[in-house]
Amino acid sequence: MVKLLLKGLIFCISLVCALVYPDILVRFFTYNLSPLKVFHIVWFCVVVILIKRLIPQLNHRMSTGKAFQAHYSNAGEDSSSRREKFIYHKKKVDKGAIRSAVYWTILIIVIGMLYYYNIFNYVLLFVIVIFFIFMDQFCITVWCPFQWLMRNKCCNACRINNWGYFMAFSPLIFIPSFWTYSILFLSVMVVVQWEYLYYRYPERFYEYYNTNLMCKNCESQTRCKG
Repeated sequence: MVKLLLKGLIFCISLVCALVYPDILVRFFTYNLSPLKVFHIVWFCVVVILIKRLIPQLNHRMSTGKAFQAHYSNAGEDSSSRREKFIYHKKKVDKGAIRSAVYWTILIIVIGMLYYYNIFNYVLLFVIVIFFIFMDQFCITVWCPFQWLMRNKCCNACRINNWGYFMAFSPLIFIPSFWTYSILFLSVMVVVQWEYLYYRYPERFYEYYNTNLMCKNCESQTRCKG
């Protein structure tokens, strides 16, 4: 909740500044701290967060780390009934992942059209990224539309949980620069790694085979409808 309030406050301040006096935001992020500027520090922090997602030893959260062997606990001997449930559930959430990807792609295309037709400027585009980061926390804390699309019980069981940063930073594709594209590249690498491990080891992502994802073994404080 503290993270939600903090990110919400940052978004509200950014939005008001962008609408009333956008030069304030520009001056803030380009403020010279000699030899760095503020946006260099922000970029570095984001890069560190993304790199941590890629390294098993640094990714301690079950929701984003379940792709790794360290978070996998075998549920025991396999059975035909368990395999049938697994296959059925996997097909269902895979369809949900495809739906989510399609809807998000449409949203980003609309944002890009509004930007290129000068409905809003690049400052508001950055504010949209801040809004998406806030919404990522909102989904964890309050309500998640992707939980409805994916039909999953919680963040720990979410098929697309590690897509979050790529989705949040995806509007940066319309602002070409080293700083934006390097962030996009790393966020894409996070998704590529996630999907590769999902393809190789799908059992790590489902409670039918990974006991760490079972409700009785859950140590998370995330919302759950399961």
